[in-house]
Amino acid sequence: MKKLGIIGGIGPEATVNYYLDIIKGYQKRIGTDKQLPEILINSINMYDMFDMLDQGEYQLVADYLSQAANQLKQSGADFGLMCGNTPHIVFSTIQNQSKLPLLSIVQTSLDRAKALGLHKLGLLGTKFTMQNHFFSQPFINAGIQISLPDSQSQAFIHQKIVDEFENGIIKGETKKQLLKIINAMIQEKDLDGIILGCTELPLIINKTDLSVVILDIAQIHIESAIDHILS
Repeated sequence: MKKLGIIGGIGPEATVNYYLDIIKGYQKRIGTDKQLPEILINSINMYDMFDMLDQGEYQLVADYLSQAANQLKQSGADFGLMCGNTPHIVFSTIQNQSKLPLLSIVQTSLDRAKALGLHKLGLLGTKFTMQNHFFSQPFINAGIQISLPDSQSQAFIHQKIVDEFENGIIKGETKKQLLKIINAMIQEKDLDGIILGCTELPLIINKTDLSVVILDIAQIHIESAIDHILS
């Protein structure tokens, strides 16, 4: 059994969900609740990371996160993951600077989309995820079309992620507006799926809310992490 290292705090709500869901999923796989996987968590300050990204200081972000990964390696982790999508904007640099093998949320999501035979996907996430190509380009390279909300909707989604979801705040009116944006995208772009490209979005959007496939990238990432723990 491998020991998992989690770079947490990206954000705190997602970190808690990752921890609990990995434990529950692991116990379900092995058929007993009397065993626990070994998990190390190194929780960073996501607001410092967002400030660096806003200033375009991508190397500083990579340095910050690779240091966190190396600390997990020194503490005994066999592999690691970041429980947020946004820092994957510098994933390759982090991996190059870290001695800890990292499980990419982008790759696990792409693998699932291909397995499901999806072709037209809408992407929601922070502005860093929606306005950059680190997440969408691998899908495009695989022949999967990626559509984004309009610029006004992107600003709304990012603001709600940072001010509400990252702090565990879930409002009915916010959900209503999100669903309006998503359903308009589905109709206009003839989408067959929606990517919840922020690990906090499943707090407010679930699979019963939409008529198309929902790719919950956090849950997909978690399932892959359990595979690695048991490998």
